[in-house]
Amino acid sequence: MSQPTDSRPEGGPAPAALATHLVAVAAVLSVLVWAYFPQLASLVETWENDPNYSHGYLVIPVCGFMFWWLWPRGAEVDRLRPSVWGWVLLVGVVGARYAALQYGKFWIEGFTLVPTVAALVLAYGGWPLLKRTWPAVAFLVFMYPIPPALNSNVSLPLQRMACLSSAGLLRLLGLWVMDEGNILIVGGETLEVAAACNGLAMLMSLAATITATIILVPMANWKRVILLLSVVPIALLCNILRISGTAWAYHLLGSTQGEKIAHDVAGWLMMPLALVLVLIELAWLSWLVTEEEEAKPISPTLLTTASLARPPR
Repeated sequence: MSQPTDSRPEGGPAPAALATHLVAVAAVLSVLVWAYFPQLASLVETWENDPNYSHGYLVIPVCGFMFWWLWPRGAEVDRLRPSVWGWVLLVGVVGARYAALQYGKFWIEGFTLVPTVAALVLAYGGWPLLKRTWPAVAFLVFMYPIPPALNSNVSLPLQRMACLSSAGLLRLLGLWVMDEGNILIVGGETLEVAAACNGLAMLMSLAATITATIILVPMANWKRVILLLSVVPIALLCNILRISGTAWAYHLLGSTQGEKIAHDVAGWLMMPLALVLVLIELAWLSWLVTEEEEAKPISPTLLTTASLARPPR
């Protein structure tokens, strides 16, 4: 009498086990959303009201896609084992969250969601799973606005740098301009480089976009490093171009019409311009390196090798 055969893919979980895992994951995610609902609601309010952080709506869907992309497949799934260290880390995170709440550190309290997810991943599949999927966990950082302390300490120097650089560029383009602190005097018009125009918030949007690109798109590790290092100069350059374009609009149209037309439009164009600059940078880097050099083995020291290409099912 023939024995029944297992119809599941080699190394894959049985349908009953898979269903149990999915129910367990759904239950844990439900509890996680319930525990952090006030913080998540506050984040949604920030994404809704602050255009600098509107990219936050995309972070969780992109993070979920990254988990699916990096998740072990085939025989690797059978090697996943729960780890008690995940629960130890979770207890520590809960304690840190309670302390942050007691001392009024509300930003830190909300940010504990990231190590909480890391602890749950560790508890579910052990260190191998966390090592493989840590880029997806780290990507959750981009949900959050810049901490108030960092924003207050860094925004003023960036604001001043943007003002000076814009004034220098405008002079090179033949426009008479004077800078007094964070104010540009363009002809008879006065343009104030506001604190919101320091470019710091745009860094988060651009960094999120580039981070997702280097995780999901196969490329050499040296390109990943260069792209990450270029986030700051590209964001600053886009901000300088935004201020310079607004100054020209002030000069040609007057402050009233210039502010209505140029300021918001220039703000909307910052991210597309940054993405164009990133594409130009990638094309230039590919031009510098021949296909033979590009075909050399890539060292997996910067990201898990699972992020270099989607593993087969």
